[in-house]
Amino acid sequence: MPQRYPGSVRRRVTRGAPFGVRRAVSAACTQSRRGEAESVAEAQRFAEQSVRLVLEVVDRRRQPDQLRPVTDPRVLASVRTMLTQDLVPGRSLGAATVKHVRVTSTEPGGAEIFASYQRGPRTLAIAGRIEVTKDRWRLVALRLF
Repeated sequence: MPQRYPGSVRRRVTRGAPFGVRRAVSAACTQSRRGEAESVAEAQRFAEQSVRLVLEVVDRRRQPDQLRPVTDPRVLASVRTMLTQDLVPGRSLGAATVKHVRVTSTEPGGAEIFASYQRGPRTLAIAGRIEVTKDRWRLVALRLF
């Protein structure tokens, strides 16, 4: 059974609409201010997704241009440099799998991320910084160990 939203406008717009449209309308109708817990959870989700995406790019399972929407241009340039000069740590050990991603909020709109990932028998690490720019999170610094 489809979820019903209160308000005649939302019902009229979302009736029979695809899920993405219903979600966008619902988000637009909610309060514009988010609680601290919601922003931390959002930062955690973004950090997990961006770390997985970065690892898929450095494993050459995705094209580097797919990082463009989530990273700063300098981060994208550094990932491309790592790929062209074969500087990816432990790449010869196999595919990378994420183990843990941690987010530490440093200020409103900014957080440090720390992640560990497995390549064969070795455990390696990623560190970075994410910031909110133009109402969305972006990866602005990245380091692979």
